[in-house]
Formats: sequence, structure tokens, C-alpha cells
Amino acid sequence: MDPAPSRWESVSGRVRKGYRLGQALQDEGSFAEDAVYIIQVGEAGGELTEALQQVADNSWEIAENRMARLADLVEPVMVLVLGAVVGFVVVAILLPIFDLSSLIR
Repeated sequence: MDPAPSRWESVSGRVRKGYRLGQALQDEGSFAEDAVYIIQVGEAGGELTEALQQVADNSWEIAENRMARLADLVEPVMVLVLGAVVGFVVVAILLPIFDLSSLIR
């Protein structure tokens, strides 16, 4: 979901007034320049649906790459946390055993 739906309302208003979609997106200024350029070229060539599909595919690929990078960064942290938990459990189990062995002597 878009965190700023007002920008879409602004673009929608401009399109209703007769602006082209690409020009309305460019005037808004908060959209990616490459996406706006692809849309403008698609409008000029009469292939807006293909241009919008290409923008969607590019955005999807960018999102997938960012999620993969985030997962790559989180994995070592998870390994360290799990290692600390396992170490704590091992110490919690072995400490009473060593205390009992010192009582036997």
C-alpha cells in the first residue's frame, strides 16, 4: 500500500484535466525517473500497457533483490543469536552437574 495516497490523487486529478500520465507523474516529482521515462515512451509509442508491465516487472525485480540482500544480512545475526541461546542452555545444564560433582568430593 502506498504510504502517500495523496500523490496518486494529484496525478489522477492532472490526468482528468487532460495531462498525459507520464507528464502528470513527472510533475508530481515523487516517482522514479526511470519509471516515468518508460511510461512516457510507452505513451508516445502507443504501447502504454507494455510500458506499465515493464515498470511493474522492474519494480518487482528490485524488491526481490532488496529482500534477498536483507535475508543475506540477517542470516549471520540469526546464527549468532542461536549460538548464544544454545551456549546458554549448555551452561545452564552443565553448571548444576559440576556443582554436584564438587559436593561429592
